[in-house]
Amino acid sequence: MALKRVLVLEAKDTWASFLKECLVDFAVEFQPESRIAGALGMFDRVKPALVFCETGFLTLPLLQKLKVRKETDPLFRVYLLGEPGPSSKNIRFDGAFPLLSQAPEFLRRFSETLPMPEMVRLLVVDDEEEIPDMVRDYFEERKAPVFRVFRARNGLEGLATFEKEKPDLIILDIKMPEMDGREFYAELCRRKVEVPVIVFFDSISGDELEGIRKHGNPSVVEKGTLASSLPALMALVKTMLFFGL
Repeated sequence: MALKRVLVLEAKDTWASFLKECLVDFAVEFQPESRIAGALGMFDRVKPALVFCETGFLTLPLLQKLKVRKETDPLFRVYLLGEPGPSSKNIRFDGAFPLLSQAPEFLRRFSETLPMPEMVRLLVVDDEEEIPDMVRDYFEERKAPVFRVFRARNGLEGLATFEKEKPDLIILDIKMPEMDGREFYAELCRRKVEVPVIVFFDSISGDELEGIRKHGNPSVVEKGTLASSLPALMALVKTMLFFGL
């Protein structure tokens, strides 16, 4: 999976460190630049997929570059950091972050700005009845994008459903009969499958997590309560899909 380059233009290394922590699970390469005079050259060299910038960096030449890129690349995104200034009125930002926030809140707001395919196919591999039904109800009521949710009760069913339905993303439980989540994930890795995987768990031991991470580094979300876990899961799904484009 190709890395998406992220250019962070700020006077102090505050947002760059925060963004690295928030996006640590994704295929991202960060390029910070603290000099206004160096911003234009860095933009040309890096050719970023996303730009996060403070108002002071928006010189006329850089604004022109950003506008052209936005007009020619529908996936390109530009975000304002801190308070707006006169020059920030000359470009339409995809989002604005005036203050540092908690990582979950940032990811929720950030994910809402990302381009999505018209339809997303999710595979939920979980032996419980409640969790796949809960995920299906929450995701399939969305319209932008439209979600289709498929369900498998264990890893063996998951592999068969994966081959048949070709999902864009997999939501995976660990403790299941016949073939558990660790074995299922190991088989995906053996087949060199690059579909994003989210481990969605209610309780997991260090050994179980280590068993997964012997093969790769999927994102992890605690099931928790309906009100907290499903919005976090939605934000993660959208962000993973974008960085996989």
